[in-house]
Amino acid sequence: MKTNVIAEIGINHQGDFELAKTMIKRAADCGVNYIKGQKRNPTQCLTKEQYNKPYENSNSFEKTYGEHKEALEFNKEQWGILFKYANKLGLKAFNTVFDVDSANEMEELGQEIYKFGSAELSKHDLIKHVMKFNKPIIISTGMSSMEEVEETMELLKTHKNKVIIMQCTSNYPCEEEDVNLNVLNTYKNKFPESEIGLSGHYKSANGGIESAAIALGVTWIERHFTIDRTMKGSDQAASLEPTGLKRIIKSIKSVERALGEKEKNILGCEEAARKKYKG
Repeated sequence: MKTNVIAEIGINHQGDFELAKTMIKRAADCGVNYIKGQKRNPTQCLTKEQYNKPYENSNSFEKTYGEHKEALEFNKEQWGILFKYANKLGLKAFNTVFDVDSANEMEELGQEIYKFGSAELSKHDLIKHVMKFNKPIIISTGMSSMEEVEETMELLKTHKNKVIIMQCTSNYPCEEEDVNLNVLNTYKNKFPESEIGLSGHYKSANGGIESAAIALGVTWIERHFTIDRTMKGSDQAASLEPTGLKRIIKSIKSVERALGEKEKNILGCEEAARKKYKG
C-alpha cells in the first residue's frame, strides 16, 4: 500500500509568506505528497491567561505567548494562495486547525483533509464541528493517555469518512527510545476500521524508523520540515532539512517495493535458479 508522506512546515515559516513558499517548493522537490501548516485564532483557542503569559526567549517573536502566536499566523487569503501554489507543484496542502473559526475558514478554501494535533485530541466540540464537513480526519496522540485516545476514537466511530490515528511522542526533539513504534500494533488491533500513521519529532533522519513503521502497517508518515534547523523557532530542532527528508522518502519507497505481495509464490526472477538447483 502506498505511503502518504506529510511535510509539516507548521510555524517554521516564522510568519514570512515568501519563506513559506520556499519551504513548500523544497518539500515538493523532496517528493512528499502533502504539505501541512497550522491555522489558529489565538484569541479563540487560548485562554486569557495563556494569551497574556510572558514569552520572551530565543525563539519568541513577541513578548506574550498570544502575541507570539499572532505573529506566526497567515490569514485565509494567504493560505488560499499557498494552497494553490502547492497544488501547482503537485502537492495537496492542508492545515491543522485549533478552533472553530479557523476550521470554517479552511473549509471555505476547500481543504480536503483535517488534522488535530496532540494538544487538541480531547477538544471534542471542535472535532464534532469538523466532522460535519465529512472530510478525512487525522488525529495525533502525543502526551495522551490510552483512555483519552479511546474516548476520541469512540467519538469518531460515527464519522462517515476516513479516520487516521497517529502514534506521536510530544517531545521536541524526541529520542529514538521514546518513539514507541509498538503502540502502532496496539492501535491497529484496537481500531481496525482506521488507518494508522506515525507523526515524528525524533532526531533520526536515516529512514530506519519510518521503514519499521511501514512494515508494521503504517500508511501515513508525518515529519516536521524546515530548510535550516538553525533558524529561529521552537520547532526547527525537531524538523528535517531537505537532505534528511529526501533520505527518508528514498527509504520509504525502498520498503514499499520490498514488501511486495502477501502470498508466497514462485517468482519469475526465481525460475532460472529453480531450474538449476531443483531440476
